[in-house]
Amino acid sequence: MLEISLENVSVGFRGPLLLDQVQARIESGDKIGLLGRNGSGKTTLMRMLLGLERPEAGRRELTAG
Repeated sequence: MLEISLENVSVGFRGPLLLDQVQARIESGDKIGLLGRNGSGKTTLMRMLLGLERPEAGRRELTAG
């Protein structure tokens, strides 16, 4: 069952894009890891998945529950 879907998500805080047209699907039971250098957008992506940030472009969908 699909839990999280990102479609062409872009985020950049008045500068170069941290996330540029990211696409991802996370389904129930999936295990994921998030790796990257400092300032590469890891925390921004997690905040977006939690609903604390909104993408500048693209769409984020979360399954209720």
